[in-house]
Amino acid sequence: MASGRTGFTTRASCLLAAGATALACGFLLDIVDLARAGVLALAVPLLSALLVLRSRVRIANRRRAEPHRAVSGDSVVMHLTISNRSLLPTGSLMLEDQLPNQMRGNARFVLDGLFSRESRTVSYRMPHLPRGRYRAGPLHIRLTDPFHLIDVRRSFTATSEITVAPIVERLRGVEPPRSMDVGDNAGSHSIGARGADDASTREYRTGDDLRKIHWRSSARTGALMVRQEERPWQGQITLLLDSRAAAHVDASDGAVRRDGDHDERTRSSFEWAVSAAATVATYGVVNSREVGLISDLTSPVRLPMITPAQVADHLAVVRTNARATLSTLEDLLPVLARESTLIAMLGDLDTHSLRLLAAVHPRGTSTSALTLLLDTATWIDGPDTEPVANTRVQNAARVLRAAGWRVHIVRCGDNVGAACETLLAPHGVSGGVLGLTEYAGLR
Repeated sequence: MASGRTGFTTRASCLLAAGATALACGFLLDIVDLARAGVLALAVPLLSALLVLRSRVRIANRRRAEPHRAVSGDSVVMHLTISNRSLLPTGSLMLEDQLPNQMRGNARFVLDGLFSRESRTVSYRMPHLPRGRYRAGPLHIRLTDPFHLIDVRRSFTATSEITVAPIVERLRGVEPPRSMDVGDNAGSHSIGARGADDASTREYRTGDDLRKIHWRSSARTGALMVRQEERPWQGQITLLLDSRAAAHVDASDGAVRRDGDHDERTRSSFEWAVSAAATVATYGVVNSREVGLISDLTSPVRLPMITPAQVADHLAVVRTNARATLSTLEDLLPVLARESTLIAMLGDLDTHSLRLLAAVHPRGTSTSALTLLLDTATWIDGPDTEPVANTRVQNAARVLRAAGWRVHIVRCGDNVGAACETLLAPHGVSGGVLGLTEYAGLR
């Protein structure tokens, strides 16, 4: 559907003015030939307008984006098909398609006139789009009659939605580890009321039956533990994306873009973290694992991810927020660490956030909390600089490892797929013990 407007061109306006003047002068001066010339000058644009309006010049537009779902850094080509559905040929067409708000200007074309029932396709390219969601259109068309006396404008309402998803790397030969409380065996695992060991107990939660308290495990761990008589084994994965703006570095404004370098992950640590989250989430979904994602730290909720397309659509539009710490996760993270494998993509950690993360690992279980810890300072200098050991990041990694986390430190330029494979590979990690007080003193 389209709305339109028809009017006289400058040429027609001048002809009308000249015709009216000639007609008036012919009557006043009693010059018949001059009056006839004026009538002819007036008749030509008026007859052209009548002819165009009665012939119902109709222009149709179809639009198609290729690809409809792109990946960060890809180019998107927009195809516009213009059809003349009237019985008369059109004059030259000026096309103007509105570009997405994130881009400057509009796409403009000049198209030769279309014959009756003729269709023609024009295309333009939007190069190297970063992650996000875009809307192109609507299309505006300006055309004239063959004599360029009548100006016809059409504005269409159709637009094209384009989703640019984060880059997903392929992982091979690895899978997220299972926590002691969660597995992949079908059905449920029953545990007898007697002889239960640490593997069949969990920390006491408000509302638990006091008769299920396991006193021997409670004395050994120093916290109230209750028996689990039946536990689901579903292999849940929870991904935590650190979306705090203060925790990341974006060097896009000051970085020099090299020819052929359109990877936003080398300029923004947050884009690297989003790509890593998309890679692990997609891999888990494809391998039939139950995947949940937390990306909004303002009001954190575990969002279930069912299909790779859902992962791409959600992470295509996720943005950083103004939160300074991970304090909104204080009550949620311990529960998630008990009931699923927790995988976090973390930026720069303040002392409060580090203390919170160190406290979430459940007692008496194998490693079910993993993190890619980004050395965000390396994004300031870029991937080509010689890596320098960051004491704060190294010490934060030691604190998390001592608390039971599996940690892999990431620097600018590191391959997302290789980093995820290293983190998820079935190997043990060890780290020294560093107190939070010592870490805080480095700030």
